[in-house]
Order: sequence, then C-alpha cells, then structure tokens
Amino acid sequence: MNRSDFANGNGTTATALPPDAVERVTLEARKEGLFAGLTSGLASAVIGSRLFGFKRNMTLFCGVLSGALAGYMFTQAFRDTAMIQLRTEEARLLSLPQNTAEKKPDSEANSF
Repeated sequence: MNRSDFANGNGTTATALPPDAVERVTLEARKEGLFAGLTSGLASAVIGSRLFGFKRNMTLFCGVLSGALAGYMFTQAFRDTAMIQLRTEEARLLSLPQNTAEKKPDSEANSF
C-alpha cells in the first residue's frame, strides 16, 4: 500500500476520519520506525564486529545500511497497520445506527 491508497489528490482523506488522523498516524509511525532503525542498526553493528569480525569501516557500513533499511520497513509496516486500524474503526462507527451512538443507557434515561 502507498500513501495514495489513503488520501485523495489534495492530501485530505476522502472519508469521515478526523482531519489530522492520517498525519498523527504517519508521525507516530515515523517515531517508531526511527527507534526500530536505530536499535537494529546498533544490533547489526555489534553482531558484525563481534561475530563476523568486521573491521571498523565495514561495521559502520553494516550498521548504517541495516538501520536505514529496517527503519524504512518498520515505518511502512507501522503506518499500514495503523491506517488499517483507523479504517476498521471508521467502518465500525459508520455501521452503527445514528440513534445508538447518541442514545443514553436505560439506567440514565429512567432516573429522575
């Protein structure tokens, strides 16, 4: 999936989601992807130097490359997952009858 799957041409969502929902999801996915990329880069650099015996330059290259790739892939996965959750919640809310969402529980409606 790409960004055009979730937004129309002018960057706004074509559904009843809050206006900033896509931006919040994207920002949160970027934060989580950055953290995942940093940790995977560090782990791969340590593994490369200790287990494979890489020299300094190769270890740095290994850490940066794997961190960037993992960060990108994790960001895409987190964003896609969050967008699917948003769409599912939106579909659930739209499927509810209008008066069910606004109706008070029976215990509150009958109290004097």
